[in-house]
Amino acid sequence: MNIFLWIITAILLVFSFFKDKKKSIKALKMALKKMLNMLPLFLFVMSGFALIITFIPAEIMQKYIGSDSGIRGVLLALGFGSISVMPGFAAFPLCAGLKMQGIPYYVIAGFSVSLMTVGVVTFPIEKKTLGTKIAILRNIISLFIAITAVFVMKIIFGE
Repeated sequence: MNIFLWIITAILLVFSFFKDKKKSIKALKMALKKMLNMLPLFLFVMSGFALIITFIPAEIMQKYIGSDSGIRGVLLALGFGSISVMPGFAAFPLCAGLKMQGIPYYVIAGFSVSLMTVGVVTFPIEKKTLGTKIAILRNIISLFIAITAVFVMKIIFGE
C-alpha cells in the first residue's frame, strides 16, 4: 500500500509540473522548508526514545509499562507516545525495542498509535496550520483511536 501512495504522489507531482511549473517548485520549496524546521525536534524526540529503550533496564520497563502495570502502564505508554508525532518508519523500530524488553502488544499498540497520531509538542504547528479547534479535535480523535487499539490488541492477544 505504501508504494502505491508513493506512485500516486509522483504522478500527481508530474501532473502539477505540467500544469504550473513555478507553483510546483514553490510548493516543493515550502515543503522542504517546513520539513527542515521540524527536523531538529523530530531527531531530538527519536533520540530520546531510543536512549530510553536502550539504557533503562528491562525490569524497570516491566514495572512501569509491563504486563502487571495495569491501566497505569497503558496511560504511561499513551502519554509518552503522545509527546510528538512520528512516522511509522521511526516508530516501528522503537516498538520493536519495547517488544524486546518484554512489553505486551496492547501497551505497544497504544504507544505506537499515539506516537504516530497524537502530538502534544507538535500542537503549535498544527494550531497554526489547521486552527485551534481542528487541531484539538484531531488530537482527541487520535487519542480515542489509540485507546481503542489498546482494547482490541488486549482482546486479540489475551495479554
